[in-house]
Amino acid sequence: MLAKRSLVLSSSAVLAETVLRREDLADMQLASEVLRHAQQQAQDILIDARQQARQEQDQALAQFWGSANRFLQDLQLQRQTLQQEAMAAVEALLTATLTRLLDDTSLAERTRALVRHLAASQPDEATATLSAHPDLLDELRQWLAESRFAEHWQLKADPSLALHSLRLSDANGAFDVDWSRLRCGLLGTPSA
Repeated sequence: MLAKRSLVLSSSAVLAETVLRREDLADMQLASEVLRHAQQQAQDILIDARQQARQEQDQALAQFWGSANRFLQDLQLQRQTLQQEAMAAVEALLTATLTRLLDDTSLAERTRALVRHLAASQPDEATATLSAHPDLLDELRQWLAESRFAEHWQLKADPSLALHSLRLSDANGAFDVDWSRLRCGLLGTPSA
């Protein structure tokens, strides 16, 4: 069922003016464009601000790591310097202690050290002659009597040798050793 209706307006109900004027529509369209342009500018400003913030954050981070690396490198250099200074101090102390110990040894102790050094150079018990300054013979006789070389080595006085020197000679040649060279070898210093 279909019904037809109609609406009748009286002349008093009609407005004397237009509801929307053309100028208002143009102003609204202009306002809409200005708003759209302002939103685009705000979006661009926001993007630029984020990009600038990211750049500043990256710069601050790079600056921090640069400072941290320089600090760590300085610490590494300080550690190496301290380590070198400590090693130098330890070496100096060891050298001074060893020098004093070696310089404070008696003639008998020096003689025993020299003859032990000579004996260590002879792996085989070969017949040889041990020559020394006459002042060392008593100490050498005592050592030789207690050593494995008692039957193989003969003692010989040689006044031409220095007081702290020994010479072991056999058919193959001679081996000389003296206290100052042995001392320098122990201290790791060049012999004079």
